[in-house]
Amino acid sequence: MAYAVHDDSSGSGQEESWIQWFCGLKGHEMFCEVERSYIEDGFNLYGLRATVPNFSDCLDLILDRIGPDDSDDSHLTQSACTLYGLIHARYIITAHGLDAMYNKYAAKEFGICPLVQCLGQPVLPVGMKDEIGCDSVKIFCPKCQCVYQPPSYQLPGSSMQSRQSNSREVGNHNSSSNSHFPPGVDGASFGTTFPHLFLMTFNNLVPDGLEPNSAYIPRVFGFKVHSPSKMAVARQVGQSSGTSNNGKLYKTGNKSHIAAWNEDAAQDQKKETNGYVEDRIKQQDEVSSISLGSKAGKRKRRGR
Repeated sequence: MAYAVHDDSSGSGQEESWIQWFCGLKGHEMFCEVERSYIEDGFNLYGLRATVPNFSDCLDLILDRIGPDDSDDSHLTQSACTLYGLIHARYIITAHGLDAMYNKYAAKEFGICPLVQCLGQPVLPVGMKDEIGCDSVKIFCPKCQCVYQPPSYQLPGSSMQSRQSNSREVGNHNSSSNSHFPPGVDGASFGTTFPHLFLMTFNNLVPDGLEPNSAYIPRVFGFKVHSPSKMAVARQVGQSSGTSNNGKLYKTGNKSHIAAWNEDAAQDQKKETNGYVEDRIKQQDEVSSISLGSKAGKRKRRGR
């Protein structure tokens, strides 16, 4: 049974498959439609049965073997969306999947890099983890080689299609009222491999890197900001957030800012301690040389 989309202009209903409905949802513009033959091949689904509950029912829902009237459980729809995401991650690294994503990339349907210096470079979706439920989808820029959160704007040409009045809404895991890629779009639906394999396959799309002199230069009244002034500003920002030491801002990843601050403070203290010890050794050497020199002078006087 298919999902129906009502066209008010023509007054006639048009049927669409579950996959078409899913990819047409708001925030799902990054997804491509996986071929039915790929999903029907059990070899491509190896290992997913233990990952998704109600695997057989979810697969039947995705392949339209059962429809919204036959499955009233909203959790089944949510599980089907999760299963489709995992299948999608495998499909987009195949030859047909890469071709499907190529068309989206060429049309800039994944968006553009938010960095000004990249000059509107198209980006690719990427997951930070291959496991489900770890993180939301991100975008990777081939030019600056950085990963960003998807921008909070509606991409051109994307619109949410209406469904039958008796059909269910997808749970919070895959839908959102905001017109942007919702946090519920799991990064595992795209995986960690796709963008890099895509650029290796279509190496003609690999852009040149950023120019060496393309970095932004802070200026005040047209004059470059002196380095000590930059450190003073950084120190003030760090003091307000409690994440700086000696004017250095921390980007610690999984390490806490407090731990990074303590580690840096310990290194500074160690340097000071080592410098003090070295100074003391030099002083002792000087005192020893002076005392030896005075003793040698006394011996010479006695010899005379």
